Amino acid sequence: MSLLRSFALVGSATLASRLTGFVRDILIAAVLGSGAVADAYLAAFLLPNLFRRVFSEGAFNAAMVPIYNRRQAEGGVEAATDFAETALAALAGLVLVLVLVTELAMPWLVAALAPGFAADPAKFADTVLFARIAFVSVGALILTAFLSSWLNVLNRFALAALAPLVLNLMLIPVLVVLLLLGWRGAQESGLVLVTTVLVAGIVQLAYVAFGLRRTGQRLLPLRPRLTPDVVRLFVLLLPALVLAGAGHVNMLIASQLASALPSAVAWLYYADRLFQLPLGFVASAIGVVLLPEVARAISRGETAAAAGAGWRALEFGAMLVLPAAAALVILADPIVDVLYRRGAFTLADSRAVAAVLAALAPALPGFVLVKVLLPAFLVRERFRIPLAAALAGMATNIAVGLAFRAEHGVVAAAWGVTAAAWVNALVLALAIATASRAPLTGASIGRLLGILAAALVTGAATWAGRLWLIDPLGTEAGLADKGLALAVLCLAGVLVHGLGLWAAGLGSPAELRAAVSRRDA
Repeated sequence: MSLLRSFALVGSATLASRLTGFVRDILIAAVLGSGAVADAYLAAFLLPNLFRRVFSEGAFNAAMVPIYNRRQAEGGVEAATDFAETALAALAGLVLVLVLVTELAMPWLVAALAPGFAADPAKFADTVLFARIAFVSVGALILTAFLSSWLNVLNRFALAALAPLVLNLMLIPVLVVLLLLGWRGAQESGLVLVTTVLVAGIVQLAYVAFGLRRTGQRLLPLRPRLTPDVVRLFVLLLPALVLAGAGHVNMLIASQLASALPSAVAWLYYADRLFQLPLGFVASAIGVVLLPEVARAISRGETAAAAGAGWRALEFGAMLVLPAAAALVILADPIVDVLYRRGAFTLADSRAVAAVLAALAPALPGFVLVKVLLPAFLVRERFRIPLAAALAGMATNIAVGLAFRAEHGVVAAAWGVTAAAWVNALVLALAIATASRAPLTGASIGRLLGILAAALVTGAATWAGRLWLIDPLGTEAGLADKGLALAVLCLAGVLVHGLGLWAAGLGSPAELRAAVSRRDA
């Protein structure tokens, strides 16, 4: 299968999950609004969501792929399967300990993650209760992530990418029922939702295990054993967790810095959900597919093929996220207004979330660049420079958030996330350029410049359209008029971007068919 087709397959499955997740979040906004229960519910998921996002974006892939490939090369499929089964048994034991310890320590964890909640005892108590229920699902989530990485190393990408749909398909009908019952902003609503998440986590685990069994894997229940390869897996997993989750850790830092401001945690969450739509399609696809591709090329000694895969991934990402970032900045107000403003979600909430979204949007290209550059280090099990880059980004996040918080409030936290993404990406890019591991060819430079030019034209056209449709997109316009105007602008932007890529020689039907059908070396 070609690299582009694999990207499209995983990206489409991820996009389906993110779109249904967005429907879920619209309903959560309508049910919970941005009050105390919403803050408690969303803060309770800061830690579980961090685990979910980190593992869904390739932490186990980064740790498992090199070891699995080595075991398969040395001893065949049987040896690789034995390693995976032994690792699964050891992981299950560690997960049990993690969940038990976290449940006991939850009040202290909530105090650390949302220190501003201490001033409201009721909100703090609700957060602890919700977080304890939610964290049980983290155990199932970690095991699901490991089984998903096993599927990925077998090139069964779609099955693993579709697993997150289970959560959304279970939550959406529950949210609709809560709306019909009129349980808006109620503590009972938060309790029902968090319990549904727990059940959905168990169902997800069963779904992925069933899919892996259908590939012929045994999934035998084994006694946990810490073999040298299993120990190596867990040693590699620690830096892989930091690297795969650097962006989400930065969002967690932003929430922590803003937690003392009323509704700030909810505003950051709602903006992040919009931000994750384009990022999820591109970054998740690159994170899941690119590492095994580079690992196979390196194992065959084909460094040029590994570098070429990285630059094709960068072209794929830039083609999609550059116009998306421009659109989120220019159209932040109408996008948030159309998608969120209803029920308990007010006009003031809409304006605040739009400001946060516009501040987050420039981080999109930075996050994608990080995803493209990381495999060059991960496949060689070299973590020092990527860890330094991630930590430098986090330090920048804290510095920017603190420096501007007094004057700009929650928007300063979003600026910190954007600055962190670009610091991380630039440190990695400098290290790659210094080592000359992935030299750019003239053709790659030309394609990237063409993509940038097309994105600039698309951004200019979107800005002009926003000015032309200023009345239909205004605050007083009706939802139907505003939605129609926004849809016209988005469709026009896609058309302009497609024409720009075609003019740059990048988007002809013949070239796209060749890219999708080509089987990479």
